[in-house]
Amino acid sequence: MRTKAQSTSKEGLPFKNMLTQLTLDARVEGKRHEPTLMQLNPINAVSQHLGGMAWAVQEIEMAIAPIISSLAAMEKRLEKIESMQLELKKANDMGQEDIMQRIDDVKADMVQELNRMAL
Repeated sequence: MRTKAQSTSKEGLPFKNMLTQLTLDARVEGKRHEPTLMQLNPINAVSQHLGGMAWAVQEIEMAIAPIISSLAAMEKRLEKIESMQLELKKANDMGQEDIMQRIDDVKADMVQELNRMAL
């Protein structure tokens, strides 16, 4: 929707008059869309109620913030520990395989030595 000031060209009116007309049009549009007191009452009631609770919410946020940050740090540490445990388990499994291979090698060597001694 075009206002009267918008439909008037800059050349047709001096700029000051056009600006004045635009300001007046904006005021009229603003009044037309101004909320009534009846519409604002529930909003104001909620804001006043929340305003009284705002300090409580801030206190709770201030109390919880350090807990949340320490939990985040603990979670990172837990992830690091789990990663290290996985690496240790892999190393342990590889170590056990290596030990079992060495035992098998020693057994094979002993069997060969016994066979040589038996002949």
